Amino acid sequence: MVNTYLYIKILSYICESKISKNMKARIFTILFVSFTFFLNAQEIMMLKTSGKVVIGDTAQITTPGNYNLYVQNGILTERVKVSLRSTADWADDAFEKTPSIVAVSESIKNNQHLVDMPSAADLVKEGYELKSMDAKLLTQIEWLWQHMIRLEEENKALKEKLASYMGQSSTQK
Repeated sequence: MVNTYLYIKILSYICESKISKNMKARIFTILFVSFTFFLNAQEIMMLKTSGKVVIGDTAQITTPGNYNLYVQNGILTERVKVSLRSTADWADDAFEKTPSIVAVSESIKNNQHLVDMPSAADLVKEGYELKSMDAKLLTQIEWLWQHMIRLEEENKALKEKLASYMGQSSTQK
């Protein structure tokens, strides 16, 4: 809260000083406006004794769980860097557990989302951590590339068979 005593001390000092009347009027105006602003202002940022920071309407929001920063209406930034404590925090084994196309199709049909991805209801209820969602999305991309490579190999083999068949059929004529 605003320290009213401090404002009174500043005003009395200014009154007793040898500053011109014009300058005193300007300082009084600035102090009056700032004092009025502080009396009517709503707290928009709070640093709690726990070390947690709340930005927004501090009367309505808290920092849930073990999080240290809460921003009420979101954050606009040009960069975000996510750090990992160890390689165990990242999905590096996607190629070892690629689901079949049938499994993916069944997951979409039965769950309305991809294999190993959260449902919309789960996301609404729990939200998601950027690091783990990035790892899940990268896993999905790696699975797609594996399927693309397999399809490319199948396509190449079919082209070779077709060329072989076409060559046989032209020699039989």
